[in-house]
Amino acid sequence: MNIQRNNLIRYGTWILVVVAVLLSLMLLLLLRGDGRLEAGFGLPRVTPTAEVTPTPTPALLSVTAAPTPISVRVQQNYPPEAVDLVADGKLLFTMESVQSAQQALERYLTENAAGTLLPNERLIRAGFDQRITLEEPTGTGTLLNVDEAVGTLKVDETLLPIYRTVVRCQIDRGERETVLRENPQLAKGSRLYRAMGVYPYTLSYYETSYRGQAAFSEVKTNEFAVGPGRADQIIENGTCVMGEAGADAGPEKRKIEGFAPNWPVAGTVEVSFGMVDGTMHYSVDISADPVARVMAPAEGVITYCAQRGEMGLVIDILHDETGAMSRIIGCKSALVELYQRVKKGEQVGVLPEPAGGKTVLLRYELLLDGLPVNPEKYLPER
Repeated sequence: MNIQRNNLIRYGTWILVVVAVLLSLMLLLLLRGDGRLEAGFGLPRVTPTAEVTPTPTPALLSVTAAPTPISVRVQQNYPPEAVDLVADGKLLFTMESVQSAQQALERYLTENAAGTLLPNERLIRAGFDQRITLEEPTGTGTLLNVDEAVGTLKVDETLLPIYRTVVRCQIDRGERETVLRENPQLAKGSRLYRAMGVYPYTLSYYETSYRGQAAFSEVKTNEFAVGPGRADQIIENGTCVMGEAGADAGPEKRKIEGFAPNWPVAGTVEVSFGMVDGTMHYSVDISADPVARVMAPAEGVITYCAQRGEMGLVIDILHDETGAMSRIIGCKSALVELYQRVKKGEQVGVLPEPAGGKTVLLRYELLLDGLPVNPEKYLPER
């Protein structure tokens, strides 16, 4: 009995397994792609429920480093022979060709090397102190023709400054000595410039170096003495104490043998040679009629005949080898010329019209060996 019961249990188990497998296969055949079962075999329609999407958990923010810049090469529309003009590693601009770059550099140097030279300066050398190279275009330079390149360099000389050396020639003046002497034949307080003196002059040469328009060094290269050299200036100060104006006024000087001048104009002596109100008066002032003739006091040569500052018209007559010179001051016009020889009594000038009276003043000075003397000591008595 036990054996039969065990066989029944075993056979029943196998039958259940087969039925389960068959049911599973039927479900698989009836199952569609959209997850629903079709009715037809007595199975109910299954409507799927809405799918619930789970809420995602928010992720933590992450900080990303900035990207490394990328060098982008922009290739412009350059001619095939274009080159970059570079000075000391700095790109200036792009030229159409090597020939155009050389032409622009030569023209810029030629037109600007001299700069603003003075009449006593001369250019001896010029060039560029930067390292200039012509390189393959990088694509970032501005393409210029020759005229545009030269104009750009002229506008901003710091782009490519010109290094030049200029030689300058100038005359340097030295110092002169002044020698003071006392002269007892001059009135006290008066001064005579016996010798004006000569400055020593030196012809000097300097070399000046420029970078652009700025000078940065100057060297004296040579010098030569020119002219007669230094000569002292001699000034004589008068020490003679004179009395009031009169015929005897003035210190004693050497006499001029055979010198007997005439009065230069007919008239009356208004002011004589000598001290007048504390001031030395070196001439004889003659009041004359404006129509009176102004004559040469003695024979001689006209050595000066022109305006002389506040003195007005001055006529100097050198009386040959006597060392005496007549000076006539106050004429309106002269009737003689420079270096003309005149005779004693010859008319040399014309008096002006009177300013308010009926007469005019003519001043007459007499100089002996360059010193003023009293003319009345030589003129005839009136």
